[in-house]
Amino acid sequence: VQAKRPGIDMVLNAVDMVFDYKGTYTNQAPEAYETLILDTMLGDQTLFMRGDQVEAAWDLVMPILSTWQNKKSLNFPNYSADSWGPESAEALIARDGFNWFTLPVNGKK
Repeated sequence: VQAKRPGIDMVLNAVDMVFDYKGTYTNQAPEAYETLILDTMLGDQTLFMRGDQVEAAWDLVMPILSTWQNKKSLNFPNYSADSWGPESAEALIARDGFNWFTLPVNGKK
């Protein structure tokens, strides 16, 4: 298997399937968006879409978003963001004898 060496350069190395970045590489991985900002400053556009691609993507997605906004589903299992999800999710897997793992909140059991 090939893995990208942490850093701003595109360097690939062969690694074992049992692979650990910290155990294999000693250099620090860049912060989030660091390479993206550097690519912008250097004019490297390989990670960015062209303007016409962005417009085409929005042309595809907007009718879906508009439909969802204007036609609410009566039986959609909405739930609050601070919850573990809808009750129906637990019921779905409970039918087969499984359950979701719930982690303690703020380290409390």
